[in-house]
Amino acid sequence: MSNRFVRVFREIQDEIKGPDGKMYYGWWNVLAVFPCVIFIFSTANMMLQLMYPAVEDALNLTRAEVVSIYSVKSATAAIVAFGAGFLIDRFGVKTILYVCATMSMLGFVFFHFVDGKWMWWLAGIPLGFSSIPLLLATKTLVARWFNRRLGLALGLAASATSISGMIFPVIFAWLIENFGWNNGLPIMSLAILFVVFPVVHFIVKDAPTKEEVSREFGNEAASPRTFVKGRLIEEDQGDGGSPFSNILRKPVFWVLCVVQFFIGFVDQGFTQNVTPFLVKDLGFTLTRVAFTVSLSFILGFSSKIFFGWFFDRYSLKGISLCYVMIGFYISLAFGIQGLVTLIIFQLARGFAHGGVLMEEPVVAKHTFGPGHLGKILGTFSSITALGLMLGPITVGWWYGQAGGTYYPAFLTLVGIMLACAAAMFLIKPVYRLQQLAAKDSPA
Repeated sequence: MSNRFVRVFREIQDEIKGPDGKMYYGWWNVLAVFPCVIFIFSTANMMLQLMYPAVEDALNLTRAEVVSIYSVKSATAAIVAFGAGFLIDRFGVKTILYVCATMSMLGFVFFHFVDGKWMWWLAGIPLGFSSIPLLLATKTLVARWFNRRLGLALGLAASATSISGMIFPVIFAWLIENFGWNNGLPIMSLAILFVVFPVVHFIVKDAPTKEEVSREFGNEAASPRTFVKGRLIEEDQGDGGSPFSNILRKPVFWVLCVVQFFIGFVDQGFTQNVTPFLVKDLGFTLTRVAFTVSLSFILGFSSKIFFGWFFDRYSLKGISLCYVMIGFYISLAFGIQGLVTLIIFQLARGFAHGGVLMEEPVVAKHTFGPGHLGKILGTFSSITALGLMLGPITVGWWYGQAGGTYYPAFLTLVGIMLACAAAMFLIKPVYRLQQLAAKDSPA
């Protein structure tokens, strides 16, 4: 086991350095993604979830009204995300990162002035403006710089959420308990000002030149159609010369859009309601919940690397299995009775959730190729955001209609995930199969 670990470590080390021994600049972009995701995306999401129990009491809101801020956030994200893909292609990733950082910083400060239901909902707008576009920008940045190790690079970039989850939930719970639920995010806005802006300015580089891409594969430029160790390599842009409307005419594109909608619906429908479920319904303290959340992110860190390799190797069928795992961890919520079962649930949740933040680029590229990647990811993200918008408020509403229990809603979410897994299993990764066929065909 130790020898295998050493071999894997050396393989990853060789890939980061490149065959010429020099650091490929794409890995610096992956590093720059970390503070952007941690302080813009993860901070807002984790802080909101931990704020829900206190907000429910302080503002005298129903469960559906409390989680509706995430629906407002996601509705804003759905509108912005659709155009964000086109704006990224037009103005570049760096510009979008600046805009997302600015909106998040102002949105964090706004929470200090929230004193009622409408102000609470209004606070979700600036957070939504920057959340999905931020993820889309970082995914596009990584996808532009990597081909052969796209899954690994996405896995490393997505692990930023795990690192923040290991460290910050307990800190956020402490901020809420000591400074009030409406002062935690204003305090965290300082990290955007003094960390995120300098990183974007000095490190992020939008797109590689052909020579820079070639360095990922050695001194020789990679051939336009190559396949190495199960990973895709291409320096051309596939069918980038054909119009985006050709992709819109493919039925598989719209099937994938439906799947992405339900993934967003289930993901945040469950996630945004789980903290009130654990604190208000099952009686766990906020600090204890935050501690177990940190444990889940520790396992999630390694699982993102695993899913990066897994998606590289098994493509859409690997993503299908990831969906099954998500359905399994949701079902574990039915058995939570004490700290031990809570920890088991959070660990399973952390592992299974690792693939969700990185599956969209793999689906897009393995199915349609690298052409129009920003537009495809923008459309997927916009559709996903619709699910993110409807999931939390629907599950929260169902909680009230079911007499104060989440079990009917959670059981439905499990069924949806199994249906999505079946659909993804049946879809063919057309572009990936074409690359395999080109590799096997005689020169």
